[in-house]
Amino acid sequence: MSPVYIFQFFILFIGVNSFTLLIYMIYYGQLFSSICCDTFEKQYDYIIVGSGTAGSVIAHRLATETNYTFIVLEAGGKGIPLFDIPVLGPLLHGSIYDWRFETVPQENACLAMNNKKCRLPQGKIIGGSSKLNNMIHVRGNTSQYVDWFQAKYGKDFIEQQFQFVEDNILHLNEIKYESEFASAIIEAAIELGYNTIDEFDKGFRKSKVSQNNGKRWSTSDKLDISKHVLTNAFVEKVNIKNNIAYSVNVLISDKKYKINARKGVILAAGTYNTPKILQLSGIGPRDVLEPLNIHIIQDLPVGLNLQDHIATGLDLILFDKTLAVNPMNMLNPFHIFEYFVNGRGPLTTPGCEAIGFLSTGGDDTPDLQFMVMPVGISADRGTHLKTSLGINQTIWDNYFAQSFDKHAATILPIVLHPKSKGKVYINRTGPKTPPCIDPNYLSNLDDVKTLIDGIKLVIKFANTSPMKALGAHVNSIHFPGCEEYLIFSDEYWECYVRHLTLTSYHPVGTCSMGHSASDSVVDTSFRVFGVERLFVADASVLPTLPSGNINAAIAMMASLFFETTIKSTGVGLTSSISLVCKKTDFLNDYVQRICLNEKVSR
Repeated sequence: MSPVYIFQFFILFIGVNSFTLLIYMIYYGQLFSSICCDTFEKQYDYIIVGSGTAGSVIAHRLATETNYTFIVLEAGGKGIPLFDIPVLGPLLHGSIYDWRFETVPQENACLAMNNKKCRLPQGKIIGGSSKLNNMIHVRGNTSQYVDWFQAKYGKDFIEQQFQFVEDNILHLNEIKYESEFASAIIEAAIELGYNTIDEFDKGFRKSKVSQNNGKRWSTSDKLDISKHVLTNAFVEKVNIKNNIAYSVNVLISDKKYKINARKGVILAAGTYNTPKILQLSGIGPRDVLEPLNIHIIQDLPVGLNLQDHIATGLDLILFDKTLAVNPMNMLNPFHIFEYFVNGRGPLTTPGCEAIGFLSTGGDDTPDLQFMVMPVGISADRGTHLKTSLGINQTIWDNYFAQSFDKHAATILPIVLHPKSKGKVYINRTGPKTPPCIDPNYLSNLDDVKTLIDGIKLVIKFANTSPMKALGAHVNSIHFPGCEEYLIFSDEYWECYVRHLTLTSYHPVGTCSMGHSASDSVVDTSFRVFGVERLFVADASVLPTLPSGNINAAIAMMASLFFETTIKSTGVGLTSSISLVCKKTDFLNDYVQRICLNEKVSR
């Protein structure tokens, strides 16, 4: 390694580890403060589990449009405004604000990762994964969402929910700073005959991001955290009696409590944690629960139908010169000043400067998304991104580290609707034991073919005149483990994608919505089949993946849940036995608690 790279590594190492130390100081300082100062009631009208995009939208609308009492239980911490600097988002991956999930060893994918396990970052912080993502706002194919709800709601109504969230909860902006790569990609798309687009369609556009004055903006930023959110509150299970959900067990500062819900428990803990909580509560597949001696309340396909946007192609595009977005630029005092004073500059970069949607089948429906990223993982010289992705050392040394003399960038092809499906399941009853996550990546050969077609399109882009003008070329280093194949042949690319398999952090489907309890977990009103007053309203209910980044679709879905299940009915219960009482009606409340034979402890 040359002296220049050693110096860069040293500077970045100090920066990354100083930030990591700061993260721990902030987290434990806030944890100590919450132990001393946080208070909560014994019961509320609604309990929301999880403060991610969905939970925060529901909480915001409950707070502003109803007089219901509610509490949001968040297992993670609060974070600080410093974390909202967009360029720092990747540094939260693998931190104490990340659940640090990973897959079980994969047979057909993740071969370049340690132990054949892909890392699965998920936010453990107020705001959830929207505090770790690329902030890209994509509505996707809105016609698809009509199918999610079995045509119960029309396209116009669904688009109204998008509009409500965009106008009242999110802040959306065009990107504030971009490298030369962004414009070159748009020009290259035009040269290849593709359109520039505004919303979901075949073609390319520069990214629209969820930012406010250059800083990351999440749906949780609209919440009164001190009033409605309890942090470091780890929900263990939902308590159910007579097929009615009435409370949750929650661990707060190593003490167990039960908090009652008069009208409903709303699970919004995410695609991995929500099925785990349901299974621990006795709702899930019989073959998962019986071996663990968990009393089965409802035999439902909880944890099945896991889908994720899979991608590949990190550091596949190399440039002979450094682009305007690079790690050393982030340390420039002028750019730091520009961010804090004007909300502009490279610190506002979302990591993805442009997106595109293309079809490999020749029809009008895109099956690939492309994310244009001006830096690769080799840019930080191995100080953080290698570890957060779990790249094994041999792959790093023999592939990524060999490009230090170039500027690496990525056009990431993403399979929009993969046919490979997996599952999430518990194998122990300990609430703090992570769930087993088996996405079964690339088990369907159609997904492999789509990714290979995507790589071929990336190569076409690299060979356009706008890209050549920047000195772009395809990384010709043979990927370790694929040396037996002719480089750039279909056999080589299949080996490549099976090694360098990447998640886009878009898991859905593990508590799928539908008409029947035989193949679904919730109905089209988000009610868990067979259990009153228990709802799921997060990415886990989506029966299929949206056509693009999922944050916007999740926010829409959460708004629709509130509009149709809470606001329109006024109650969260459809039962012939009325256990719902007005919060001012002490007698009914007292009778309800006696009926459920539950003592609420604190």
